[in-house]
Amino acid sequence: MKPENTDRPGEHWSLPPLLGETDSPEIHEIHRSILQRERLEPQEGAEPAPWWVWAVSVAVLFCMGIYLGRYGGSFKPVAHELEMGSAGAASTASARPAPNGADIFSAICITCHQAGGTGIEGKYPPLAGSEWIAKDAGIPVRIVLNGLEGPIQVKGKQFVNQMPSIGAQLEDDEIAAVLSFVRSSWGNSSGKVPTELVTKLRRETAGQGAWTADKLNAIGGKP
Repeated sequence: MKPENTDRPGEHWSLPPLLGETDSPEIHEIHRSILQRERLEPQEGAEPAPWWVWAVSVAVLFCMGIYLGRYGGSFKPVAHELEMGSAGAASTASARPAPNGADIFSAICITCHQAGGTGIEGKYPPLAGSEWIAKDAGIPVRIVLNGLEGPIQVKGKQFVNQMPSIGAQLEDDEIAAVLSFVRSSWGNSSGKVPTELVTKLRRETAGQGAWTADKLNAIGGKP
């Protein structure tokens, strides 16, 4: 049976049956589908990637994420900030410059006690030549830590006022530095105040209210 061909669009030509096959519409459909499939041109690059390519890609992305998370930095204003534990924090604290007693005095104490440690007549007692400063170092440490109130006699004159506690504003080494400065300035010639003494008294007097001259005398602080 010869294929019937036509030049008119929309019409199909029939295919002859294979050798030994019967001439039927089903056979024609099978042949037509085979021919249509064979006419498709192969497309390069459309093949699915092997599984190992996906595995390697995922591993590379994972490693990149870890690297960027560890070394990628941040948008903080600090240019280089390292994460440090308690040991690192302690090292930073020990690397801090030693406090300057004169600077601390100028920043906190000078308003009341004046630049030369003379105080203000009738209001704030002098530190220059003060018997309360010259003797036991624990007395001025207690006053700075917890404050002082009520009348107190300094260099034969009585002063009635209140000195606020500044222990919360200063570290132990800063208190030791400023009191060491006071005890060696304006004619005073007492020894330095050790930081360990400030630490000890801060712990022992925690919660203690403001001192009075009588309380200081009771603990043996009378000059």
